[in-house]
Parts: sequence; C-alpha cells; structure tokens
Amino acid sequence: MTVTTTEATDFDWLESRVSKLIEDEGPIDPAESLIYYGLDSLRVMKLAAELKERGITVSFEDLAKDPTLNAWSALIDARKNG
Repeated sequence: MTVTTTEATDFDWLESRVSKLIEDEGPIDPAESLIYYGLDSLRVMKLAAELKERGITVSFEDLAKDPTLNAWSALIDARKNG
C-alpha cells in the first residue's frame, strides 16, 4: 500500500507515530534524543520504511544522525519539498 504525502506527514503525525513506536503515552521533548525514550534501531528502520511508503525517502542513517523530533521533522519537510 502506497500512501501519498497528501495525507499529512507533518509534525503532529510524526510525534504521534513516534509515541506509538516507543510505546510512550507521555509528552516527548522535541529536542531530546529519542534514544532516551527507548527508541531502538529496528523502530527507526520501521519509521524509515513508513516514510518511504508516504513518498518521503529517508534512510536509517539520515534518521540515526540526529534522533530528535525536531531534526526528523525538518528532514521530512526538506525531503517533501525538495
């Protein structure tokens, strides 16, 4: 199933998706490393695959470089518009 970027892949989507991946109900500090919240490499790979399905090509390495919501949001925005 391919999803297009017309379905909002924005900060709110990202925050919600990451919360589900790390199984955390609490708020996530967008500037804090997601590793502190328990995010592991398998979940990062899963997110990269989900983004690809949405038409946004990012690699595991792209995401692993700076694993924060702020950095990922900026990266997604750049890839959507670039």
